[in-house]
Amino acid sequence: MAHIENNADLLNRAIETFNSVSATLMQYYSTLEDKVKLLTEEVDHKKQLLDSILDSIDVGVVFFDRDGIVRIVNKAAENMLKIDAGSVIGGISIHASIKEEVIVPENGRPFYALVSRLDVKGRDGDIIGHVLIFKDITRLKQLESESERNRRLTAMGELVMKIAHEIRNPLGSIELFASLLSNDLKGTDHGDYANRISGSVRSLVNTLDNMLRFTKEIKPRLEYHCLNDVIRETCDDFKELFASSKIQIVFFENGIHWLSLDRGLIRQALINILLNSVHAMPGGGTIDVRIQDAGDSGEIEHRHNVRCVGITVKDNGAGMDEEIRSRMFEPFFSTKDRGTGLGMSITASIIKAHKGHIDVISEAGKGTEFMITLPITGLENEAVKELL
Repeated sequence: MAHIENNADLLNRAIETFNSVSATLMQYYSTLEDKVKLLTEEVDHKKQLLDSILDSIDVGVVFFDRDGIVRIVNKAAENMLKIDAGSVIGGISIHASIKEEVIVPENGRPFYALVSRLDVKGRDGDIIGHVLIFKDITRLKQLESESERNRRLTAMGELVMKIAHEIRNPLGSIELFASLLSNDLKGTDHGDYANRISGSVRSLVNTLDNMLRFTKEIKPRLEYHCLNDVIRETCDDFKELFASSKIQIVFFENGIHWLSLDRGLIRQALINILLNSVHAMPGGGTIDVRIQDAGDSGEIEHRHNVRCVGITVKDNGAGMDEEIRSRMFEPFFSTKDRGTGLGMSITASIIKAHKGHIDVISEAGKGTEFMITLPITGLENEAVKELL
């Protein structure tokens, strides 16, 4: 009987010990669960932080594990390679090829890139994979190309300007002698030939003037001049230049207008506009040139409450469509095979340098009208009083 009681006590103590150990294990397990939960949250937080950092940079990042399986693709890599991360993660390809400095996406445009491939090591120093890092430098390449192009253009421009200066002087002599011959032989066939030579030389000199002015800032030398006289003389020169053609130039003037201006620059601006009109009328036509107070025309308005003089040059030539009209004053834009594309750009710069404004109205097949406004500061009126 005593033996049975001893066994019962041993069993009870074993059960108590088991319960105690079980409680301790449960406590350890609960503690372990809490630690695992905290570690999991910490890992998730770090992963989210890593993902946020990778997605915030403009450098493409692709991570491959040691077996060559894609594990990470950031947003920049998705955008540059035109891929969806979900479609490549778990695979062995990023659907793009790399040739020297150029990355060629399977479904996108090739682009220049700086590319690095680096091994990724674990804490024990073993290689656990590799990362591909690349940055789009297409814009940088374009800027380098533009810089080189501008350098060459600058060098070429300097050479052209030197040549233009050298050519301009003998051209002036040719024009002078051709004009003298034209006057001596007036009314004869030879006189007409001399006149054509003179006109061609004038056109070439004007082209050289445009080139020379384009290379430097336009700074008008302002003096008081009668604008009517400047326009009339320019129109008369063109009448003589195109005397044998079917082009008629008519000058209308309303009032006498004295302005502070650079006579040579204004004359060149008018020549460029008239040449544009002449080229638009290969079969002949009429060019109407008008000068008037800006308030006398419904098309030319006062600007910023400053009294202005208005000049209009209207032809009945081929006209322009909207695309050509919108690019009319861009440098180097020309519809002529041999045009420099500088004439109208220089004209706009000249008018702007005089604090004026130039507009153009044109429609294909219906001619073109240029409208210039030049401001009157009020000092011109005092100058006119003195002259009178």
